[in-house]
Amino acid sequence: MMKRLSILILAVVAVGLIGRMVLFNSETLQDRVLTRAISGLVSADIEPFGEDRLDIFFCGTASPMGAGQAQQCIAVLAGDHFFIVDSGARSTQNVTNAGLPVERLDGVLLTHFHSDHIASLGELHLASWVRGRPQQLSVYGGPGIEQVVDGFNMAYGQDYTYRTDHHGEDYVPSATAGLTAVKIEAPETGMKVIFEEGDLKISTFKVVHEPIRPAYGYRFDYRGRSVVISGDTSKTASVTAAARDADVLVHEVLQPHLVRLTATALQNGALADLAKVLIDTLDYHTTPIEAAEVANDANAELLVFTHYAPVPRNALMREIFMRGVDDVREDGLLMAVDGTHIILPAGQNRARDEIIIK
Repeated sequence: MMKRLSILILAVVAVGLIGRMVLFNSETLQDRVLTRAISGLVSADIEPFGEDRLDIFFCGTASPMGAGQAQQCIAVLAGDHFFIVDSGARSTQNVTNAGLPVERLDGVLLTHFHSDHIASLGELHLASWVRGRPQQLSVYGGPGIEQVVDGFNMAYGQDYTYRTDHHGEDYVPSATAGLTAVKIEAPETGMKVIFEEGDLKISTFKVVHEPIRPAYGYRFDYRGRSVVISGDTSKTASVTAAARDADVLVHEVLQPHLVRLTATALQNGALADLAKVLIDTLDYHTTPIEAAEVANDANAELLVFTHYAPVPRNALMREIFMRGVDDVREDGLLMAVDGTHIILPAGQNRARDEIIIK
């Protein structure tokens, strides 16, 4: 029996090797296999986004202290509308890989102008432009947004021209090339509506990320469902007020113990200067325990962690990251990763089983 099994295994291996040799020595077969693979990818069923519901898709969950994940980026779709909150490095690849409908992107909402929140704006512009976005890409932000947008347009201006000249006005029209600044100003207290069309309302509010000003969070309301995105902030009452009775509160988190351990490990090496930079971050972010307290005080149904500092890359780091959180909030908590997708069906009565997590 064992002899027959050995002969069968050898036969399978031999067939595989022969097939590999044929494939790599036949250009016709190579082309046929690759064409079928590409056709399969194009025709594959893509997850529907933005039907009659709120979709929340995490296209980036890292802070600058996080290799392996894209930096901060959250896509929110509601009916016919599609906005992205922040556009950190590497996040556009996650947007396109997920099949998000970038051709109908309404705009980008920036919480503030740190590099890990704006680095992918150029790539996001290109990805949506070549797919047929019908207008320039609107970029919303507080005072200073004009400088950010003007800078990107200056840096990418020649690229816009090159692509239109090469591919033609019918495919990448010059009229829709570039970013447009939309200046918004949040009130000192409370929220301000910055977009309202149909059943979707978007409001902004100030958060505390000193010395960074402005620093905003956003709330989306759509047909009885709601999501609040804190932006980068220390624990602050404005987030609690904005997230009152929200279905989902997406909150940034920094684990101070992990940051201190990392800084200590760096102090005696070639990266000693980086230790000081890491310690400086402790005073303008929110700990996991504090974020749980905010969610509880706001009566938010689901708390979602993102913008990890540092990114918990293994089970041990996740265990340390979550120390003490269960004592504050036993359930209704999710650690998002790149690709996490939350669906809030519209018009439903609030209950945890009506929050779909993929």
